[in-house]
Amino acid sequence: MKNVMFTLLPAIFLWLGSCYVATAQEPDPAVAKSAEITKEGEEVVVDDSDTGKFEPVTVDPSTTSDVALQFPASFINKSVAIEAADGGTLSTNSATIDTNGNMAFSFQVSDQPGVHRVIVIDPNPAEDSPHIVGVVQFEVPPPVN
Repeated sequence: MKNVMFTLLPAIFLWLGSCYVATAQEPDPAVAKSAEITKEGEEVVVDDSDTGKFEPVTVDPSTTSDVALQFPASFINKSVAIEAADGGTLSTNSATIDTNGNMAFSFQVSDQPGVHRVIVIDPNPAEDSPHIVGVVQFEVPPPVN
């Protein structure tokens, strides 16, 4: 009887201890939360993201699009770098997030088919924040024969 009691007692405590395990939620990453892309004055897409990476938008070769990104309050007045990773032309290579968390730039894709990525970089991220805080993608389809 004592053997069963000593074997059963730790198992009961272990089971009770596992019932109330608190799990911490991962903090919301400090990245772009939404993107609005317009082409020739016409809104093409509004996209939300938890990761800062947005779905590709299909555009014609050499098209210029206006991009507006929304950042969390922690980015207000922060300067960021902007890079065209796969070709194309940016209106600026840096920007400062305004007091509403907004940032805007224009991007012209090249005439080459494929995905053209624009990367927004926080040059001085906090210790627990990512270096790349936004990725906007434009897809130029191959020519139709």
